[in-house]
Amino acid sequence: MPKNIKQFSISRQKRALLVREWSVGFRPAGSVWVLLLALRGFSLVEIGLAEAVFHAVSFCCELPSGLLADVLGRKRTLIASHVMFVLSILLMAASRGMAEVCLSLAVSALGYNLESGTREAITYESMLQAGQEADYLRFSSLQNGVYRFSSGGAMLLAGVTVLLGWRRAYLLDMGITLIGLAAALTITEPERDAPRATLRTLPAAVAETVRGAWTLLKSDGEALRIMALNALVGTCATLTGFYLQEGVEAAVTVPALLGPALFALGLGGGLAGLLTGRLDRLSYPKAVILTGGGVFLCALAARGTCLPMLMASGLLAGFLDDSLQLISDKRLNDRFPSAQRATLISASSMIFSVFMIPLSPLFGLWFS
Repeated sequence: MPKNIKQFSISRQKRALLVREWSVGFRPAGSVWVLLLALRGFSLVEIGLAEAVFHAVSFCCELPSGLLADVLGRKRTLIASHVMFVLSILLMAASRGMAEVCLSLAVSALGYNLESGTREAITYESMLQAGQEADYLRFSSLQNGVYRFSSGGAMLLAGVTVLLGWRRAYLLDMGITLIGLAAALTITEPERDAPRATLRTLPAAVAETVRGAWTLLKSDGEALRIMALNALVGTCATLTGFYLQEGVEAAVTVPALLGPALFALGLGGGLAGLLTGRLDRLSYPKAVILTGGGVFLCALAARGTCLPMLMASGLLAGFLDDSLQLISDKRLNDRFPSAQRATLISASSMIFSVFMIPLSPLFGLWFS
């Protein structure tokens, strides 16, 4: 038995993964970044363009980051992700204009690239090593709930965040991110079919991972359909949630209620686990029609000024999007081989960026 397995504790692994998940979600400044930039005088079109920069970088770095996770190890990649988050926050706190904001978002995109695919891969492989892969959907729903509720908790502090000032708010985010870094350092690297590469074997390992991932994508049309449909629904739901923030701020007549209103918006995604079991029993096309149709209606309704309608639209969009995301991750992980798992999940995230790049400015115009 390999030495790593003797030292492996699935309970400790789950705790570390959940603490790390909390740290990514509970960022008071990051959760209302659109609002903070708007309060600094940036227009919604400028914010939309900055978001497009974020996803342009994400598109370019998504697959390379997945490759790093597969050939160098998922733990190392998660640690590097948190280092990028810290750097991004420092850059935003020091920013003066649009160029610095875009640089901060570019570094943040790299941090999310390094996390994307790696988080799902290390979770699935940990459950697999412990013989608990049948419980992956349940635990990933818990992870999603922790992220969403912690993100909602950060939004609950929106009023306090504004009073702190954007620079001090971002420094608070940095402290929380350092807690996540500490949690990532305690994670155990799960055993895999393919050993981690050394400097000497890195080129061959990268080539083998690329070949394996490309072979699967060419032969598995169902996986590609799941990736594309999930990304399109996720793009519409994400952008609706982003641009709802300013509409909610304008509709809230009592400033003290802004934080609770933004907190409530985050509850939709946190409750997605209530639907995933039933949604997973449907065929994937039916699940997409149900969730995608609902998100489309939410995006249309979210352009109004009626606070109850705005709240309902944001809640339902997040609920439906996260429900589809969770069952999509489960179905994709069941199809992906261990050696290329992070790379293939990163390919799925890259498709999300393909949609986000053109749709971010368009949604900015729609909500202007």
